[in-house]
Amino acid sequence: MSLTEFILKLALIGGDPVLYILIVMSVVGIAITIERLITIPKIEKNMMDYDPITLKLELEKRLGILATFGNNAPFIGLFGTVLGIIKAFHDLGTSNEFGVRVVMTGISEALVATAMGLFVAIPSVIAYNYFVRRVKKILLIYEYKKNLPIEMRD
Repeated sequence: MSLTEFILKLALIGGDPVLYILIVMSVVGIAITIERLITIPKIEKNMMDYDPITLKLELEKRLGILATFGNNAPFIGLFGTVLGIIKAFHDLGTSNEFGVRVVMTGISEALVATAMGLFVAIPSVIAYNYFVRRVKKILLIYEYKKNLPIEMRD
């Protein structure tokens, strides 16, 4: 078996494994967003109890995952689409039927991966941008309060 045949066999699995990856990414992204929505206000309420480095680390925890999902989910979806289109054309080539229906069904299924990639990426980017802005605001307030005399804080 040649390398091309081996890779073709892998590609003919189609976009389903990619969809599972994107579903997992979606669930993880939602979980991180909910966790940050709950945790950041608690940290903000007690921010003066933290030293600057610990505060920054606690506020920025897991935001890199959201950024990674936002940047890479569209590419993962596109990869699923490419695999699905390869499978659709292969099915067309090996099918006894010849017509638009054979290839269009496969292509429409393949495009679901691109849509799913965007479905994961867009909320991840929105959440990431929201949390980064909120973290910057909290750190700015922390720096301001830290420079005030103790009796003037809060």
